[in-house]
Amino acid sequence: MVVWFIIFGLWLFMHRPFEIWAFLAAFRVARLYMVLLIAAWLYSLLSNPNSGRSSGNLFTVAICLYTLAATASALFSPYIDVASNIQYQDWLKYLVFYAMLVTCVKTERDLKIVLIGLVVSFFLFMAHSYWEFLHGRVILAAGVPRLVGVGITFSEFNDYGTMIVCMLPLMFPLFVLCKKPWHYLFILGYTLLALRSVLLTGSRTAFVMLAILTVLPILFSRYRFRLLPFILLAAVVGWFAMPEHMQDRYRTIWDSNVSEWANVNREARVMHFYEGMDNWASSPIFGVGPGAHGHATGLGLQAHNLYGQVAGETGTLGIMAFLFMLSCFGINHYRIWKHYKYLRENNLDKEGRFCWQLSLAVMFGVIMILLQGLGLHNAFRFPWVWFGALQVLAVMVMQEKVSAATQRTHASRMNDPSLPDSNRHA
Repeated sequence: MVVWFIIFGLWLFMHRPFEIWAFLAAFRVARLYMVLLIAAWLYSLLSNPNSGRSSGNLFTVAICLYTLAATASALFSPYIDVASNIQYQDWLKYLVFYAMLVTCVKTERDLKIVLIGLVVSFFLFMAHSYWEFLHGRVILAAGVPRLVGVGITFSEFNDYGTMIVCMLPLMFPLFVLCKKPWHYLFILGYTLLALRSVLLTGSRTAFVMLAILTVLPILFSRYRFRLLPFILLAAVVGWFAMPEHMQDRYRTIWDSNVSEWANVNREARVMHFYEGMDNWASSPIFGVGPGAHGHATGLGLQAHNLYGQVAGETGTLGIMAFLFMLSCFGINHYRIWKHYKYLRENNLDKEGRFCWQLSLAVMFGVIMILLQGLGLHNAFRFPWVWFGALQVLAVMVMQEKVSAATQRTHASRMNDPSLPDSNRHA
């Protein structure tokens, strides 16, 4: 039951209806919901002794250290007030959801429900944003009408476009769950809406990320030579289907003469990185505080660069914690690969395929977030938490599957009359 509460919370803090409809904000919907959710969570922890089996994962330590580094930066920052810092407060809310996920999701079925709920929540958010775009809600930038997300959180086209690409890898494990035709239709609809939305944002960063996300899985696929012609054909058709002003927008990626804004934007991103390093030099241990990049530089602009943001806003403590968090993604992926390899060797690869595909999707998602960070400040965005929680839960499920398979193998050896007694009891 708590899993469904959590799924509603994922939608609530992703879609943020209280930012769209002002009357909901007056009723404090988010706060009321959090109180109910925390109460249900505590009841689940007290009533079920098996809760929290995956909370001991190393990633939990890493994300807590990263949060402590951000907390220290916020407390020692002369530029921000912890009580009113939106980025820091949102991160703490995401951390609460992480704790709920890794303690309340107890079975593979629960994990599948959470994944489907997360994907459906983001699909509803994309559909609502696209509907608003068709009815006139656009932002004009560089002479191009741009699609943005509804509400305030993703009301910037680059941030919205790249977030769509970061969530796209979660389509991979859903194929394992497909059993009916409408399941495949949903995946197709989600993918087409995501592609259309990315193109309409006019975000060159998202466009490049989308191209990389398309090419990488094909290069690692055994059917790469069969799939490549279809991808090239789809790319050509998609390019000529775009309006001319959008083609000109994306042509600036390789031809800066198309628009005077092309070189300006590139120089600005490099400048923001060096500004972040200047902030780090001024406060090397704690940084200037989450979201304080603009205050510290005096320009009032956000970092627009993940690496400059982490260094400048959280200092050396934040850099070390961030690198540790990234390494934990790799460690968990390796553990899942080892478990999946064991299951395949025992002809049980179907049992572990979902978790293996999920971990692959998480790793692709992390790569996309890191690429996104070349042009955006996403150090405190929710995908770090969601992806980490999904992978931690996948590790838990795979460990249980391997333990069960090992026990069955041991039991069959004990009951095999063809083996000598010494081998049966070995």
